[in-house]
Amino acid sequence: MIGAAVAFVIVAGAVGLWLVRRIGQPSAEERQAIALRRAEATRSLLQQMQSLAQPALTLIPAAQPGFSKLGGEPDLPEAADWPRANGQPLAFLAQLDLEEVRAADGPGWLPNLGRLWAFNDDQGYGSAGHIHILHAPPSAAVARRPFPPDLRKRLRFRERPVGFRRDIVAPSIDWLGIDPREIDIEGFSAEELAAPPQGPHRDERQHRVGGYPSEIQDERMSITAELRARGLALDGPLPPDIEEAAGEWRLLLQIDSDPALGMNFGDAGRLYVFIKEKDARASDFSRTVSNWQTY
Repeated sequence: MIGAAVAFVIVAGAVGLWLVRRIGQPSAEERQAIALRRAEATRSLLQQMQSLAQPALTLIPAAQPGFSKLGGEPDLPEAADWPRANGQPLAFLAQLDLEEVRAADGPGWLPNLGRLWAFNDDQGYGSAGHIHILHAPPSAAVARRPFPPDLRKRLRFRERPVGFRRDIVAPSIDWLGIDPREIDIEGFSAEELAAPPQGPHRDERQHRVGGYPSEIQDERMSITAELRARGLALDGPLPPDIEEAAGEWRLLLQIDSDPALGMNFGDAGRLYVFIKEKDARASDFSRTVSNWQTY
């Protein structure tokens, strides 16, 4: 798999250092050669990350409001109930018009028609389904739905109509399963490698459709998604079939904490929703997997 292949390149660059340490202190020429090999391994890793980069849509304030938005009261299908967990209403996060997503040149694995809604169970973090996704065809009539009276005020987020900016997002070394300590070499800091180009966000909130997640903590989220989909916890070496199946997961939605909307997940954390590509292409949003991270 990708992580294993890249790791091999990096480890190959470190083998020389290990051998030299086994037989004594390296000479100046040997240290220079080792540094060159490790630098080349790191450059190879960066090239690999860039070759795997994918288009993503960053959700930005809309110039002309449409259906897609963050927060506020949702425009739900008339026959749909407001999602609940343990009797409590979930917090409405976002709604997306997939035709608008396609018009903005969004991920090709998403259907080009239909609508999505995302709701969050803030008491269910750590479960596979704490973010509930609704999907409806474009023919479904929708209407503005007021907040349920029993929805807590802190979960009634302010509204922002959104448009879409196309960015190119590279996978992080977490996504690839690389230990940053293995590539701590002169000229390349672990921090630089842990934060590859994620679009021109700067201090911008990273609400996103597609691409790769912006991780806050060290975690291979594709592996987590596969484990949660199977109801498993990792205990011991990673089975090969988990590694292979993890490659099928795609980032459907990333929602950032956003003070302007009253959104705060943990300590300025982020929410993530993953879907298998084959399910997305089939317009089947019933088997998404949720994740979250916080500072």
